[in-house]
Amino acid sequence: MHQEVELLKWMLLLALAGALTLAFATGIAEANELRPPMDEPALLPGNIAELASPMSAEQTKPPVAEEDVSMKVWQAIDAQYHEDFDTAIVLWEAIQMPCETEVWKHVALGQAYLATDEVENATAALAMAEKLEPENPVVHYFVGVLRLQQAYLADEWNDAEGPRTTVLVAYPPHDVVPNTQSMYRLKAMMELEDAIKFAPQLHLYKSLVPDAWPTEAAMAPTVHDVLLATRANNCAAKAHNMLGDLYLQRGSLEQAEQHMDAAVAGGLSVVYGYSELAEEYENAGRHSDAMRAYLKATQEEPSKIAPLRKAWKNLWDSVL
Repeated sequence: MHQEVELLKWMLLLALAGALTLAFATGIAEANELRPPMDEPALLPGNIAELASPMSAEQTKPPVAEEDVSMKVWQAIDAQYHEDFDTAIVLWEAIQMPCETEVWKHVALGQAYLATDEVENATAALAMAEKLEPENPVVHYFVGVLRLQQAYLADEWNDAEGPRTTVLVAYPPHDVVPNTQSMYRLKAMMELEDAIKFAPQLHLYKSLVPDAWPTEAAMAPTVHDVLLATRANNCAAKAHNMLGDLYLQRGSLEQAEQHMDAAVAGGLSVVYGYSELAEEYENAGRHSDAMRAYLKATQEEPSKIAPLRKAWKNLWDSVL
């Protein structure tokens, strides 16, 4: 009797398990009928390898110019070198330079405008050049020359001797507002100091035009060619030479002598600077310094007898 009961239990359990299995399978089938049919996976496009590959070197190069830019730059450089500044300005204005060398177009324009006394145009050209390359030494050199030219045209505003009855207000629309001669000279000194500081960064033989651009020229013009045309080659030594004179005018004799020495070391001839420096030393009673400056003048000036005689005189005065 007990065995029959156990058998009945197992039969009931099997029947219940079968019913549950059937119900579960039926639910899955009905769910599949309600689900929208899936699209078959599409094949990858045939150019997938090309799309996934990195850009080639040809794709990263600058676009090729349709005109002979190298020849146009050579023409502008030639006109500027021969001091035909009006022609040079017209030629430079018409040239579409590559972005990475556009600064040299504005440098050349700035120098040409300075040579023709067009101060406002020179200011605009050099401001654009400084915006493109704030640490370009040649830009700072020519801005220094510009400030000296502005100083030459400016006046000194003497302080009022009596009580002021009006208040003057200045609005600066540009980087440098109209100012006194001394302030323009001070700004020029700052620019020339920057020209010296950034001079080691200058790449003289950098090409102004990509080699891939078509041209009939034998070679592309370089930065050095622009510097020769604008008389800015060896601009660091020229900046030292001008700073020597500016410091001498301010009475800073040691700084003046240091800059004169640097100008001579850079290949320039300080013609009468050392004699003027020696006279200032002599007037201040610094006879040994005056003797040294006069001896340096004998190496730079065409007439060596006069500075040599003064050097001996100051040597004698320093001993007494």
